[in-house]
Amino acid sequence: MGAVAAPRTYKLTTTSFMRMNEAEEHNVYHTVARQTLLERKPNNTYRLSIEVLSFEFENRTFFNFLAADLNQVSNKLVIQTDIYGRLERIENKDEMLRTWQRIRSEVIKKYEKYYPKAFFDAFEQSLQTEGLFEKTIRNKGLHGVLLPGIYGYGYAPDAPVPGTRVLEQFINHVNLPLQTTTTAVERQLPNQLALEVTGGLHQEALQEDDLRRLFRTMADNPLLKVSMQANCQERYTLDETTGWLLQAEQRLKAEVPGIYHNEVHHALETVG
Repeated sequence: MGAVAAPRTYKLTTTSFMRMNEAEEHNVYHTVARQTLLERKPNNTYRLSIEVLSFEFENRTFFNFLAADLNQVSNKLVIQTDIYGRLERIENKDEMLRTWQRIRSEVIKKYEKYYPKAFFDAFEQSLQTEGLFEKTIRNKGLHGVLLPGIYGYGYAPDAPVPGTRVLEQFINHVNLPLQTTTTAVERQLPNQLALEVTGGLHQEALQEDDLRRLFRTMADNPLLKVSMQANCQERYTLDETTGWLLQAEQRLKAEVPGIYHNEVHHALETVG
């Protein structure tokens, strides 16, 4: 099925900073992607194509080269959304698996001195297991910015909309759950809707035992005090006539005081 609306091209600039104990890493990523509306369904869900046209990073680390190689598998996705515009299902998993089978031996050979075969087996399993790959990208990176699940709520400035969000496998296997509030703000231009999101740690949903076990094992200290803090601020500007996302900004900070600090800033703009 062809496009039912002209595609939009976006540029995403991501600045990240992470510190674990004394080790620090800072990087800036530049992604250009094209989003195409393939189908608007009667139940207000959508089929979309999201294609990464280019991906560059300023700090050329070994892990980023690995990520770029693995991203070949997901550089073109056909996505089914829910009624809120959130990524629900990837529909071209067969195509992703064929791409992985084509590059698998070359990628494993390239990194076998640094990553065990089990790492790549787990990556393949994430493609084959229903819903698993979706979890890893739903609220993170490019897809978390383009598909933030903000549609259909009937926003009003005096009626904030509460919500929850889970960033799967945020630190190793530990998820980061957030509680959010979304509010419409005073419009700057006609026919544009601006939304602001504020959020913090959803303490009741945090896997505290897993988090504590992870950091105590990493520090080799069974009595290490471990407590998580997190907050986010986001802003989205939408074309009120078409519903297309025009601009977006996401800021997330999460830390375990004295041990771990992670800050990510996404800035999205329409470029075509």
